[in-house]
Amino acid sequence: DEVCPKADGDPVQRCVWATAVNVKDKFIYVTQPTLDRVLLVDVQSQKVVQAVSTDPVPVKLHYDKSHDQVWVLSWGNMEKNSPTLQVITQASGSISHHTIHTQPVGKQFDRVDDFFIPATTLIISHIRFGFILHKDEPVLQKIDLETMSYVKTISLKDYNCIPQSLAYTHLGGYFFICCKPDTTGAVLPQLIVDSVTDSVIGYNGDVTGTPYISPDGHYLVSIDDAKGLMRIQSITMRGEIQDAFDIHTNLHISDVAFQPSFTEAHQYNVYCSSSAQTDVLFVELSSGKVKMVKSLKEPVKAGEWPWNSKNRLIKDSGLFGQYLMTPSKESLFILDGRLNKLNCEITEVERGNTVIWVGEA
Repeated sequence: DEVCPKADGDPVQRCVWATAVNVKDKFIYVTQPTLDRVLLVDVQSQKVVQAVSTDPVPVKLHYDKSHDQVWVLSWGNMEKNSPTLQVITQASGSISHHTIHTQPVGKQFDRVDDFFIPATTLIISHIRFGFILHKDEPVLQKIDLETMSYVKTISLKDYNCIPQSLAYTHLGGYFFICCKPDTTGAVLPQLIVDSVTDSVIGYNGDVTGTPYISPDGHYLVSIDDAKGLMRIQSITMRGEIQDAFDIHTNLHISDVAFQPSFTEAHQYNVYCSSSAQTDVLFVELSSGKVKMVKSLKEPVKAGEWPWNSKNRLIKDSGLFGQYLMTPSKESLFILDGRLNKLNCEITEVERGNTVIWVGEA
């Protein structure tokens, strides 16, 4: 009852979740956007140990391993009128947790549209800076993750770019930025920002769409859903960005997960779930070889998933994991990445689009 209290006058007890993160295989943090809180689930006992109050409608979490902090983006209301950013420190500690606000810009908290903190990998174990994206502003606000304070504003005004999403590779130290379509609806190519000098290098050729970087930093996968195009670029050890090769797909890609190749050393494969169809696309990044994993049932309808654009997630099971999971409207599918096929289906998981892998302690 405490986990999902019944709303007054509602005959049905509903559980509404948005996103979840794994904190050191000790806790699962998960947002309940309609209850304005984050629940902490103890992995070992599988019990809720704390409910942390947040600003209204918390929708996005990120665990910053470097500083043991969970970042929380809240919308303020369903219209996203007063979004804020809060941080829960000592996230893996067995203490009473609470949120603190990040430093406001110009005494205004409510301009945050999104945030980006690069993921830690085997190669990058410490992340010092992140970025905050402000509503309708052609800037990246650089933030020091240790002090949670703004350190610099990187202007994208000369390129007329309001940033929408980012990806980072340590090879060359580049940030790839997907810009929002302009007022005419025209889509701009991605921008490349140098992380050392914080300056804009220029456009990433004619590559458009949402950028994703493989965990080894060697592959940039860009998804342009409007064009039905997936573009793959490799990045050399010296940070040289190679020409893109294209894969055309009408799959309407919802989410992307990377997995090390089980046949070739130092290579990666990518799996893409669809926001509208029942198949998962598999691409071998070194060769461009494509395969479909079929018949994984319908995803949750986009209109029934207001919390982000990923109405069908796909999650890899960690750097050395063999499996991936992707939910449908009524089931959860486990895929075998070694064999490129369905491993099993767990039925009667309705709209289970908040998923997280947990390692055994």
